[in-house]
Amino acid sequence: MKTFTISAALALLTSLVSAAPATTQYEARQFQAQITFIGAADGVFTQSVPTDGSLFTITNPLSVSKISSQGGATCGFSGIDGSLTVLVGAQTVDVGPPQTQISGSCRAF
Repeated sequence: MKTFTISAALALLTSLVSAAPATTQYEARQFQAQITFIGAADGVFTQSVPTDGSLFTITNPLSVSKISSQGGATCGFSGIDGSLTVLVGAQTVDVGPPQTQISGSCRAF
């Protein structure tokens, strides 16, 4: 009887653990990345962007020459004239040639 009780308790505990909602590692690391777009003549703007891999729009018309990230995500940006700029973690990357950025996507790591 004692063995049966222990086995039943373990089975019940296992079923409760597997039925509990799980927070995946991916869900736990979601945040808004802070991206800074730098242009000529001290033109700068910062945008908070999702890090779930979704495509977001950039509406500021500033001609961007550098993009900077505070880290925690890999991001890709598309320029109006076809530039593709990728940042991995905390870094500042040149945009070549400088141009207005129109969209981007970031994924937390």
